Amino acid sequence: MEELNYTKMPSAEQPKIPTSDAVFAWASLALGFIFTHFTVRYFGGVWGGIIWALFGIMGAAFVKVKSIKIKPAHTVIFGVAELFCLTPIFSASLFINILASLFSFALYLYLTIAISGAELFGRHFISDLLQSVFVRPFENFSRQPKSAFSVFHEKSRSRKIPYALLGLLIAMPLTIVVVVLLMSSDELFSNSMHNFTEHLPTLSPSLFWEIMFAIPIAIYLFGTFFSVQKTAPAYSETAPKYRILPQIASYFAVTPICVFYLVYVITQFVNIANAINKTLDYSAFARRGFFELCAIAVINLAVIALIQTFTKRNEYDVKPLVLRVYTVAISLFTLLIIATAITKMLMYIDEYGMTLLRVYTSWFMILLALIFVLIIALQIHNFVIWKAAFAVFTVMFAILCFGNFEGAIARYNISAYQSGKLLELDISEFDELGYSAVKPAAELLESGALSGNEIKQLRDFLKNERYIDENQDKFAYFSIPRAKAQSAISRLNI
Repeated sequence: MEELNYTKMPSAEQPKIPTSDAVFAWASLALGFIFTHFTVRYFGGVWGGIIWALFGIMGAAFVKVKSIKIKPAHTVIFGVAELFCLTPIFSASLFINILASLFSFALYLYLTIAISGAELFGRHFISDLLQSVFVRPFENFSRQPKSAFSVFHEKSRSRKIPYALLGLLIAMPLTIVVVVLLMSSDELFSNSMHNFTEHLPTLSPSLFWEIMFAIPIAIYLFGTFFSVQKTAPAYSETAPKYRILPQIASYFAVTPICVFYLVYVITQFVNIANAINKTLDYSAFARRGFFELCAIAVINLAVIALIQTFTKRNEYDVKPLVLRVYTVAISLFTLLIIATAITKMLMYIDEYGMTLLRVYTSWFMILLALIFVLIIALQIHNFVIWKAAFAVFTVMFAILCFGNFEGAIARYNISAYQSGKLLELDISEFDELGYSAVKPAAELLESGALSGNEIKQLRDFLKNERYIDENQDKFAYFSIPRAKAQSAISRLNI
């Protein structure tokens, strides 16, 4: 009888994890800790810009180490993302800084799939973006811990770890002596070291939880880096299956609103003419319906997206002429509605001055108007609309982030009040403008053009801003508007 051989077969050797992966795994953990300990604690400050700038730099280093080829357009998008990481330096607005951080982070995530082969801002942009945010990082969720702990599994590496720790231990006394001598020799270096040590985390129960929350963040970030190596999904260029709505149903669905838009636009031309000729209550016309018109513009954008997405087309996915005509008609009506809304807002600002809400909504309406212009152009001539939309949005968003709207609002209201255009200066509105309003307010106070009660309100505002400045972290919330505010307050000696 033939004997069976039960000798154990050698297992296939597991692929060796590169040292670079281990380095990036631990670096992503450090980045996750910076986020939980600094970015979350100093929400809306410069740490938000620092964390995403470092994330972008680490991603670029990963691409370089892995020798992944990139296009010049990818470098441009990376530069745009890094640029918006600087927003907290130029803006003291928590709202703007958060938006800029989200924009930079979204661009970095989208770059991972673009570098992997997806068409940059192509027709499948939304799908690619969702893939890069919610799918691809999680597909590599186990990579970070495997890479991080690989340094302890490899014998050649694990033998080096004790020697590395011994070297650091030997270097510590000499390093302390050198740093102390350097601090004694230069005041600026000494102050820098003191500021640095103030921000170092101290041992506490909260530190434990910060590290624990940093782990899943690190896993996600490393998964994002790793996803660059996976080829982007391919799409069929034939007519998608989700185009299920019959054309006639689409056209009759939007015809009623087009009829009412036509009637509305005609009445608005009459109203605007009457308001200009002073035969209509100017302030009542300006106040009424602005935000409703904003909502209608957004609804129309959604309507166009829906009919363009789900209306049936021919086998080559060519848009029918009638669909293009309806899209242009809705877009033109929307542009006229936006023009009406902006006219109302300009009248309202002329009567009552600027506020952040009025300026932000006007900015949003202008952005919508530019998007609808692109939509009209797309119906006339085919082009990649997402590329044009990204360029338009980036320019508009840069104006919002770096334009110091808060300071411009304060200067406009003060100038309009001094010229007699505004009958009353609402100093209480300065509180929402923050540091950016301090310098114009200080200059107004120095001019001596205010009454007793207004002087008191203005001094109270400046004192409150000084109190806020004294109790905010100097590094975490540094910004150019804050530096200007500090200078103005110190000059007044309030």
